[in-house]
Amino acid sequence: MSYRSQLAEVDLGNLLVEDKCPLNYFNGDVTTLGDDHYRSISLDCTHHFFKLFFELPTEMNDYVAVSVLPKPTFRLPREKKIPSSKELTKWDKFARLKGIQNRKKSRKVWDPVSESWKPRWGKDRVDDVKDKWVLEVPDNADPYEDQFAKLSQAKKERRAKNELQRLRNIARTVKAGQAPPIGVLTESQSSKAELSRALSIAQNSDASMGRFSTPLDSRKLSKNVEKQSKKRIPLSQFVQNTKKSKQNKILARKPKKKNRMNRKSVNK
Repeated sequence: MSYRSQLAEVDLGNLLVEDKCPLNYFNGDVTTLGDDHYRSISLDCTHHFFKLFFELPTEMNDYVAVSVLPKPTFRLPREKKIPSSKELTKWDKFARLKGIQNRKKSRKVWDPVSESWKPRWGKDRVDDVKDKWVLEVPDNADPYEDQFAKLSQAKKERRAKNELQRLRNIARTVKAGQAPPIGVLTESQSSKAELSRALSIAQNSDASMGRFSTPLDSRKLSKNVEKQSKKRIPLSQFVQNTKKSKQNKILARKPKKKNRMNRKSVNK
């Protein structure tokens, strides 16, 4: 083993060998060194590393002997920059200004109607509209108005409002000179028409491209969805049309004339 390999720094925790000695430290001018010299240096350092590696203690893991590595001594550089602090939303800024502290609520609450514990939010939540079989009509409301449809419409409007607020929060986090995400506009660029366009893009960003998601207003469908619905035929309708065309072809066939038996020749 050469003296140079003994000067190399070995980090068994990271399986790393560092040879910090200058190339011309022992052999004069660097320009006169060839590939064989570099290969011999690498070979000596590798031999020195494996000599120290096989001296490590071992343990059995799933009937296989594995070496126990020590703690790393060399600090590897970070690949990506340290993440910056998350930008506060509009509600977080207001809560910090007013000193409002969020109190953690229990996930489930007691439902006296069904006499069971139900989630406060989400699926099968307490006081859900679908669990109610009757709704009281307010005094100032139209007596012929469907209260169930009214609650469903209010729920859709809340969803659309929350989605629009989420897009605005994303637009606030965009720094100067940085391109905003697709469909998101900054406050300086936002207008009523542009925000409506951003909301339409967000609604059509699901797997079905908005075909199966219920729009906020059924009379104001997205133009992209209308064009696609005209071009594309549903699979069930396509199969039904194919079966119908096959049946029509079968029914359109004229029956062949049956061969009549010549009774005179038979009776002879």
